[in-house]
Amino acid sequence: MKELLRLIYCEFQKLKRRRFIAMSMGAAFLFPIPILFLAIRQAQPFYMLFRMVFIFGEILFLPCVLGILSSMIFLPETENNVLKNLLTIPVSKAKIFLSKCITLMILSIIYCLLELSISIAASCFVGGGLQLTSFLCFSILSGIFMFAASLPIIIFVAAFGENFTISNIVSFIYSVACFSLVYLCLGQGGEALLKSRAAVLPVVTVFKWYLGYFPLESRLEKYMPYLISNAGIMIYMLSFSLILLSLGAVIYQKKEV
Repeated sequence: MKELLRLIYCEFQKLKRRRFIAMSMGAAFLFPIPILFLAIRQAQPFYMLFRMVFIFGEILFLPCVLGILSSMIFLPETENNVLKNLLTIPVSKAKIFLSKCITLMILSIIYCLLELSISIAASCFVGGGLQLTSFLCFSILSGIFMFAASLPIIIFVAAFGENFTISNIVSFIYSVACFSLVYLCLGQGGEALLKSRAAVLPVVTVFKWYLGYFPLESRLEKYMPYLISNAGIMIYMLSFSLILLSLGAVIYQKKEV
């Protein structure tokens, strides 16, 4: 455990020297401000503002951000033969892979908390009570869950990524695909999608959890039968993450350096 913590610490020490990491995290401030003007115009309460921020800032943009960050974390060591040098000390590839994934999960949580902070700053312009503890818990959990939902692209970059351009294009495609699924769920006939096999996909599961976390207006009450509880999504995401992280560790272990 101490060895894993040291590896995570080393990852953050390396990230401190990369300005683009801070720029990527700064993307969390892109969506709350324009959505704020829409919320003011339509006289919406704070939780409605925050829900829109989640849809655009996390469902649409966060998987892409995590894909780009994973490229910056995994690819340089492979391209510059740093990984080969690391393996001269008694550290397994599986632990290196896991430490990088935990680093990405922490960055995902930080991204969501930054998004919450700017949303709270905007809350003085909109109505509705602000239950800080509830929104704080939601942001931390959504950071963890969206990291889990982004594991397929993270593992792709770690195991098969050859260069930044291809990895970032694939990350963008995956992010758009996730958003498109959620958009279809919100559209007319979205219940049919929630009844299909697509309902077991991680991003759709996060969407069902997110809907149940906030009060539902009358037009969204049709989704009530499909909502998932906190306990339900935790069990699902834990199982999903363990399977994919184990698979990713095996693939990364066999990757040639």
